[in-house]
Amino acid sequence: MIYSGASAERRLKQLGLDVPGIHDALLFGAAEAATYTDFDPSGASEMARWSRHVRRVSEIWVPQGWQRIAPDGQPTIVHPGNKWSLVVSSGNGATGVAWARPTTNNPKGRTIREAVQGNAELALYQPQDIEPVLEGLRETWMLLTYVNMNGEIQSEVSLPSEMPGVFITDWTHRILIPNINPDSFPGYRSEEPPSYDFAVVRR
Repeated sequence: MIYSGASAERRLKQLGLDVPGIHDALLFGAAEAATYTDFDPSGASEMARWSRHVRRVSEIWVPQGWQRIAPDGQPTIVHPGNKWSLVVSSGNGATGVAWARPTTNNPKGRTIREAVQGNAELALYQPQDIEPVLEGLRETWMLLTYVNMNGEIQSEVSLPSEMPGVFITDWTHRILIPNINPDSFPGYRSEEPPSYDFAVVRR
């Protein structure tokens, strides 16, 4: 099921999330990525972007009662009701596009695979029918992000349902977030690296 516009806002609210908070996290990551240059290691800026997304998401929602955990090193925040959690990941160009089919951009390991399997198992049951062995399972949602060629950040909060290999390829629910362009956002700051002047002394 795909949610957009007002229906997306309502579904996010049910999860304890909201568009302004997600946009805040996306801009925080964009500001950090903008400080990197071609002289940094390949991929460093996107790693930094993801790191800042994780940090800002935690800073926004942990004070609201969410819990930050990191099973096998995978940063995750858990809703106060312990019924669902949120993981941040980069996606492909289909992220945030209603008619497309997004996938995660990078390979995922055992922790995410088990989370996707848990989602699939929970989908088979009504809440009143959950067996004791499944009581510890919670839905794991993902905040997918992608920066397009125009510099806009596409994103969605989606519930993964299938991971045949090392990439998540299918989703039960997709909550589409409006695109945001950091360059046109009033609070955005693009930091330039410092320049240095050296006096050259001939020996």
